[in-house]
Amino acid sequence: MSRTGKAPPLAAAIARAAVDSIADAVVIVGADGGVLHLNPPAEELFGRSRERAVDLPVRALPGGAQLAALAERARVSHESQSLDYPSPQDPGVPISVEANPLLDGAVCVGAVIVLRVRRSSERTLDFEALAAGLAHEIKNPLAGLQGSAELLAREAEGPAKEYALVIAREAKRVDGLVRELLDLARPAALQTAPVNIHNVLGDVLVLARGVSAAEGIHFVERYDPSLPPVHGDDEKLTQVMLNLVRNAVDAVAGRPSPLIVLETGVASLRLRSASGRTRPLARISVLDSGPGIPEPMLQRLFTPFATSKPHGTGLGLAISRRIVEAHGGRIEVKNRALGGAEATVYLPLDVS
Repeated sequence: MSRTGKAPPLAAAIARAAVDSIADAVVIVGADGGVLHLNPPAEELFGRSRERAVDLPVRALPGGAQLAALAERARVSHESQSLDYPSPQDPGVPISVEANPLLDGAVCVGAVIVLRVRRSSERTLDFEALAAGLAHEIKNPLAGLQGSAELLAREAEGPAKEYALVIAREAKRVDGLVRELLDLARPAALQTAPVNIHNVLGDVLVLARGVSAAEGIHFVERYDPSLPPVHGDDEKLTQVMLNLVRNAVDAVAGRPSPLIVLETGVASLRLRSASGRTRPLARISVLDSGPGIPEPMLQRLFTPFATSKPHGTGLGLAISRRIVEAHGGRIEVKNRALGGAEATVYLPLDVS
């Protein structure tokens, strides 16, 4: 406390550290509508590093037109303004946004936007309990049903044998669905170690080429040989990349000149911790020459049971995102400007 009885002004570095320590995404906007600062959660939310976003108009951020209008209303009215809008990462998830005027004495010099993802821990716990209950109540009788059908198929003849085989096959499919539900409900338990992502992709390509639908597909590998290892779970990362490659195979199968490209490199986006330190990210992309993803489906890709495949469960991408996020990374799927789709996984590089 100074002799005048007033607290000394907060140092700029401390003020910035305070904003960066906030768990919610914070965007500071100047009077001209330009971005002055993003904290680390905001960088993650918008997929923009602070360096790339500063001095750009806030409307240049994903969904930024609404944020720009909200910030302007707060600046002009000198009052708090709020709205709800879809998450840039997952349009199915609503975000609560509040903009407050940034005052320097009596002068408003901009706005502070706080974006808060609504957390629904109770619903998550209910879903986990439901999945565990399904596993307990379904798996044991299902195993009995499948085993009995297989025994019946060995002894039966004619149509009865065919019916028994159908029962066994469908019981096996339902068992796989229950397993996927469990994978989605429970947290991904990782066995981490330095992982060469190119070795993972090599194993994935061996598996993908063995699928009958992959016949005639041209696979191209564009790898950055200098890419350092990622710190992750080899088996679960293989699961993620195999799911993305299989989706690409389904997209191009039966089309003229089917092509799937696998690319790796260091991402331009960097991961920033609350301490202000940044960490490079690996970029692993799967590009295909398919028809692309319909816009309504593109917005629901990571929603469980959302699928356009006749025999799909719609759980693969939701499970993949959960695994990638458990690694501290992120996953994106978009349509390419020249046609086809692109799925990209970002993972922290093991550079310690």
